[in-house]
Amino acid sequence: MELSLLSDGCTSSDEGLYDVDLLTRLQVSDSVPLTELAWPPNVLSSTGGKAVFLGTQSPSMKTPKTEPFPNRGTFKLENDGDRRLDFKNYLPLGSLNFVSVVPEGQLSKNWREIVWPPDVLPDAHPLFVPLSRLLKVSLIHIFCRRNQTSDNITTIRVYVLPDDRALGILPKTLRKYRQEMRTVMDMVDITEDAWYGKVGTNTLIQGYKSKLMDDDSLFYIFNTLKSPCPNPAMVTNAAARDLMDALLEGVPLIPGLKTKLYPYQERSAAMMIQREVNPARMLDPRLETITNPVGTSFYYDREACTLLSERREYEEAAGGILAETMGYGKTLICLAVILQTKGQWPHIPPQHSLGLHPTRPRVASLMQMTAATIGRTSIPWKPYFDQLCREGDDFQSCVRCLMDNAGCYTIPSTVRKHARKSDAELQGSTILLSSATLVIVPANLINQWLREYHIHFEEKSLSVLIIDDLHKPIPSAAELRDYDVILISKARFERESSSHDAAMKAMKKRVSCQCPSGSRHCSSHLLQYHSPLKDLHFLRLIVDEGHAFASTGASNNAGKVLNELHVERKWIISGTPTSGLMGVEVDMAAMETLEGASSTNAEANQEALAVRRKEIAIAQERKDIEKLGNLVVKFLQLKPWANLKQNDSASWYKYVMTSRTGTRNITSLKGTLESLVIRHRVQDVEMDQPLPALFNKVVHLEPSFFDKLSINIFILVLAANAITSEREDRDYMFHRSNRKPLDQLVRNLRQSGFYWTGFSAHEVSETVRVSTEYMQNEDKIMSAGDRALLQMALNIGITCLASAAWRSFSEQAEMGMFVKDFPAPASEPWSLCPSSRNRHILYGTTHLQLAQKYVVEHAYASDPTEGLFEAGITAKRKTQNLISRTTESEGNSPSRQRIHTGSISGQVVPTSTIFTPYGVHKKSVRVRTILRPSGGTNLPTTSVPQQPISRKSAMKSTSMFQSSSPADLDPDSPLAKTVLVGTASAKLSYLLDRIALLHLDEKIIVFYEGDHIAWYIAQALELIHVQHLIYAKGIAVSLRASYLEWFNNTETYRVLLMDLPQAAHGLNVASASRIFFVNPVWSPSIEAQAIKRAHRIGQTRPVYVETMVLKNTFEEKLLDRRKVMTTDEHQQAAKSLLDDTPMNNVIKNLSFIPLSSLESQDEEAQMAKLHIPQAVFRRSTNTLSADVPFSSNGQDSCDMGDVEPQKRKRRAMFALDPLSSEETAKMTAKRR
Repeated sequence: MELSLLSDGCTSSDEGLYDVDLLTRLQVSDSVPLTELAWPPNVLSSTGGKAVFLGTQSPSMKTPKTEPFPNRGTFKLENDGDRRLDFKNYLPLGSLNFVSVVPEGQLSKNWREIVWPPDVLPDAHPLFVPLSRLLKVSLIHIFCRRNQTSDNITTIRVYVLPDDRALGILPKTLRKYRQEMRTVMDMVDITEDAWYGKVGTNTLIQGYKSKLMDDDSLFYIFNTLKSPCPNPAMVTNAAARDLMDALLEGVPLIPGLKTKLYPYQERSAAMMIQREVNPARMLDPRLETITNPVGTSFYYDREACTLLSERREYEEAAGGILAETMGYGKTLICLAVILQTKGQWPHIPPQHSLGLHPTRPRVASLMQMTAATIGRTSIPWKPYFDQLCREGDDFQSCVRCLMDNAGCYTIPSTVRKHARKSDAELQGSTILLSSATLVIVPANLINQWLREYHIHFEEKSLSVLIIDDLHKPIPSAAELRDYDVILISKARFERESSSHDAAMKAMKKRVSCQCPSGSRHCSSHLLQYHSPLKDLHFLRLIVDEGHAFASTGASNNAGKVLNELHVERKWIISGTPTSGLMGVEVDMAAMETLEGASSTNAEANQEALAVRRKEIAIAQERKDIEKLGNLVVKFLQLKPWANLKQNDSASWYKYVMTSRTGTRNITSLKGTLESLVIRHRVQDVEMDQPLPALFNKVVHLEPSFFDKLSINIFILVLAANAITSEREDRDYMFHRSNRKPLDQLVRNLRQSGFYWTGFSAHEVSETVRVSTEYMQNEDKIMSAGDRALLQMALNIGITCLASAAWRSFSEQAEMGMFVKDFPAPASEPWSLCPSSRNRHILYGTTHLQLAQKYVVEHAYASDPTEGLFEAGITAKRKTQNLISRTTESEGNSPSRQRIHTGSISGQVVPTSTIFTPYGVHKKSVRVRTILRPSGGTNLPTTSVPQQPISRKSAMKSTSMFQSSSPADLDPDSPLAKTVLVGTASAKLSYLLDRIALLHLDEKIIVFYEGDHIAWYIAQALELIHVQHLIYAKGIAVSLRASYLEWFNNTETYRVLLMDLPQAAHGLNVASASRIFFVNPVWSPSIEAQAIKRAHRIGQTRPVYVETMVLKNTFEEKLLDRRKVMTTDEHQQAAKSLLDDTPMNNVIKNLSFIPLSSLESQDEEAQMAKLHIPQAVFRRSTNTLSADVPFSSNGQDSCDMGDVEPQKRKRRAMFALDPLSSEETAKMTAKRR
């Protein structure tokens, strides 16, 4: 069969490839039916806008109608006959298969064009209207034929005109048809079988919508980003290519670097250089690459419903986000990049590159002209002259000439000529090119950057300027450009915008001019301080822990200064760019280790990642994406997201943000992350440098008598309030108007799991009195359950008031210490309670420290106990006087908030945190006292006070809290037999036992929440002579950094008490291998980040984590709830337990902890015993007997037999704590 075609026919295959050359003849074999011709344009031609069919046609086929649709408007397409059937501009889109409206047998097996859908498409079909409207304006073409599986099914092929090919052909008014195009895109079938008509009507349609849906969680996407794979061959700059090769080829040592980088660090550094020097061209992140049924790829903007046949690309940012996980050496990677690119210069921006040739009064020398050209073109000359200098050559004159002619450019002034401005402002500003890298870091991390530099880099390999003094002026721009690294604290950097605010205030006051002109309208008095940083064009900007900018974008002072800087390359350094974007290995750190599992850490990480793959936390993801948008748009200024409105602007919120219903287009986000983030997958790092094992367990402790009282008093307050307020209106503590004090009370309740002395005897007595009156009031109706609950509350209150020890703790805010064999004649004045019938006498930690001090001062006397009785009387008198003054000054302080209910007249509910042992007004006293290193004058530097920090109270005149060395006593002295046998807190006793056992061989971190907890632990450690440091918010930043350095680099300090909120990011405490949490942490991410302070690159020991939890208390319920919560639930309750409905109900319905009669009467049963008694007046030589199991429940510490597997627990390959009882005895023997 031979077919003659008109001149605009073309040949193609169904893969969508066609030859646009004009053909005049097509030979088709008789064995090939016309229905198998790939594309109707192969056999069609256009004549005046009507289809001409050159093949055989069924005589019953209807003649296509070409008249316009009735009532469809007066739209007229220009050159319709010439353009509408120019098939080379159309792309195959998809097909439809449906029951035909054409009678059976009348539908041709050959393709024919449809110009009016009612010919073949049922009116009720959802695509009837969209196809009709699009067809009328020539945005699509439709062809149909009989389906191959059934004669009564019609197959329709839809061809679409891409937007980039419609430019100049169709008017812009056709954009109003985007919704119709979106409907067609979602409903056409894109499978090959459907395109060839080989499927029936019952086959599930696979459209573009279903193909593009991606329900992977943001957490999963972040953790599965491809590891960096730098390719020097893609870099056009020869010098940069050589630098990358030096990193990747395993050069033993890069010049200037003393440490060999790990392979993953080399890849990350090389990738950073590649991104900086040769930013790749990336597909516009708004576009999705899709393939039509014939294999042709085109590009789809789902939000704008735009189809493009050609790629639209943007250049990647010259920088990005270095997001290697916590502890993987991000600081070292950055310093290596700075060293490798030392001497490179930024390029002059194209918009400021005109008019750079200098006008000289006379002809310059050849050296000057050459230097000026090198400066304008940013040729990196420094490395060459550095090499010549190392070889002994002297080219100082050349170097000086090059520096004098370093590049610069002028930014024209935008001020109008006649504005009242100074001449300098009218002339514009001159910007100097600088090869320096500006590094902005939190103040507490400056020492860490310097430490990394001194450890890993040769001296003077980089010239570093440190700017952290808040008041010292910054050097001039000419001085700054000579440095390689300018290390500035974030707090100091923010000061560069403070003068602007001051100027604005001065402008409002309209101060008269001080210049000779005397004009009131002169602006010379408003001349602002101009930061030298703004006069430089830096090679690179690095913001360490840059996630802080994600929350505020450019709205804070630092953001304002950043927007005014001139920088060529920008980097954010953060292992967690947002709170929800963290490595799975970090997330796993907070999971309890399961003994006996055979899977490795890598396998466990993959299992956890698979669980989180479909766990989409909508609220968390919305916040994460919004914060990420601040980094992308405001800081990195990545195109197209940072484009101006007139330059193809793209809305981050529109394209990337997850909707409130959870629907999203993840393609844009994934493309953006891939172009910005440099991060290795954890399994790739493990291949290069595996981390030591991490073991995490929960230690369940039996609460002491005083622990039970502390928690029960809180439950007493909650129960009494609920019953007497009848759980209604504002009197009810859980009423929304009481949310702020209730939050504080819940925080205090959590801290009471360690110890609490914040309730006074008077407050408890008043609550008991009012509750008793309520019960006796016959007008009040209570249920049997409420009556029984209130009676239990009264019993608890009565028990507290009957306990002389508890009343002493409450009055003096002391931690109770049980001591055995204190010299009998002197014990009475030192004890908190009257002498008891047994030998275990209760003392306050403060009193014992004073007694220690007295014994040390009289250690060489013939009888060190002489005068001890009188010293005790003096100490007790001072304490009583201080308490009296404190009570008088406290008065009706607003710091102690109260809720007065109508049903309980005068009920007092203290909700203020008691930070210190002597009440709320001693917060500054105790915090300032404990925030010092223990050990008196054994400080490694003279920059820190040698004496304890002064107090702001009467205790300032004493030195009772100075740490004293143990006395050298005669073994036969009665003081030598005095030992500490227990405390009032089960957690403190356990902690002291563990620290005493471990601190000689391992360093320890103790994480706490609440300053009073740190105070009690610090006192106890001083009591047993364990050197320690405290890292807390109340300490100056520079001092905190020094403490961290001492802990990491000296053997003196064995324990670090760290405030949990201060341990979230950036800190390196790899010298510690033991971690204790004194209370369970509500947020798994915060716990994991704290653990990663020690479990990181540089750690050489296995890391053991223990979380202390009191049995049968709300702490166990808190942990149980935390284990089953989703990520979204954790996000919603991140600020307060009360935001989580199940936990809110737990707190509302807390049960009292039973008290036995023995505990109420026997003082020995009230204490939490120490397994290792500690000497009070001499260094302890006690060891833990090998036959005494060390555990809170009588089991060996490594026995995990009673630990039940929990959901998503991290698995380990060996036991939690491989210390047998024999080994523990051996370790403690070293103390002798």
